[in-house]
Amino acid sequence: MKTFYTAAFLMLMAFIANAQYDARYYPYTDPDEAFADAREMAFNGKKRQASDLLGEITKRYPTYGDVRLFHATLLGWEERYKLARKEFQILLGQDKKNKEYWIGAIKNESWASQPLAALELSERALMEFPDDVDLTILKASAEMDNRDFGDAMKSVKVFLTKYPESEPMQLFKQNLKEEMATNEISVTYSIDKFTEIYDPMHYYTVSYSKETRYGSIVGRYNLNNKFDSYGSQVEIDAYPSLGKGLYAYVNVGYSRASIFPDWRYGFQLYKSLPASFEASLGIRSLKFGDSYTNIYTGSVGKYFGSSFVFFVPYLIPSDEGLSKSGSVTYRNYGRNEDQFFSLSLGMGFSPEINRFGVNPDLIPIVSLKSQKIGISENFRIKNNNNVIGVGLSLMRQESYFDPGKYYFIGSASLGYTFAY
Repeated sequence: MKTFYTAAFLMLMAFIANAQYDARYYPYTDPDEAFADAREMAFNGKKRQASDLLGEITKRYPTYGDVRLFHATLLGWEERYKLARKEFQILLGQDKKNKEYWIGAIKNESWASQPLAALELSERALMEFPDDVDLTILKASAEMDNRDFGDAMKSVKVFLTKYPESEPMQLFKQNLKEEMATNEISVTYSIDKFTEIYDPMHYYTVSYSKETRYGSIVGRYNLNNKFDSYGSQVEIDAYPSLGKGLYAYVNVGYSRASIFPDWRYGFQLYKSLPASFEASLGIRSLKFGDSYTNIYTGSVGKYFGSSFVFFVPYLIPSDEGLSKSGSVTYRNYGRNEDQFFSLSLGMGFSPEINRFGVNPDLIPIVSLKSQKIGISENFRIKNNNNVIGVGLSLMRQESYFDPGKYYFIGSASLGYTFAY
């Protein structure tokens, strides 16, 4: 009997303690009030606290759809896609006739880079809401993400056959045409002007880029005018996709001109990391006559919404030691990766050895100092198939011929890219 009373007493104490815990950490009697607080937390940078509170509300009120929908969306924003998927599955299990549930679930799969799952959900949603413009656009977007551009355009055309006046679909069709462009032709001109020592240097570039299912390939022709001489170089770049979140940069260049290296090679691996980070590691190798100069590089960066901040170091071993330089760049993207505003800061001797010729005596030495600031912007004209790029930079460079003395290099560039 005594054991019974002891057990009952312990259960009562546990119940009281749990009630006190709930009162402390969930001091709400009105779910609407709790929901309002959770939303305020989410929009004021306290997403994890908001998520915890939303989870508590859904435990107590499992059929409160607006709360669970907001919670699922918030989980997607935090890139916790699997947890968000479970919440959307619960919502759709409760009510398949709520269009917002379908839209949220499809977008979550798109954010998670799961276009096939997004496509399957959109097709199921369209069975519940036939010919819905929003769901049809999401279906076509999933087909685009899966690189099925022909199917995406077919979905759009079938819809427009029935509803030719649909403005959202007409706009999406225009964007789709621009996204379907897999070829680019670019021309660029830039100039370096020195306060002393060197005459202005001029750079002209024409390139052609082709997007393939394995990645993009770029052919480039460079023509430079510097040191009272013209010289040209041909290059090929490739950006093969090696798997989810992993791709490479491969480069080879050749020239017979004295103002370019005989051969230029490059290789770099890029990897997407959790929490919107990206890192890379690579090498550039320049052949001057019978000797090679190797430049070791890499990068580490983080995405903040449509912005990307990254750091790039350069290490050049030489007989004098190790030349070190680096730059930090902030880039804010527009509608696609070709449209952006960029601001960069750099220190250390520039690794752009080609600017000063290929004389081995002009290979950067570790003691030379340099600082650089640059600004650039790529913006569209008419549509996304036409992009103009402009850039300005200023460099303070220590003289190789007179260490301790500095001169300035002002640079400007102008480019145009046409995609089709």
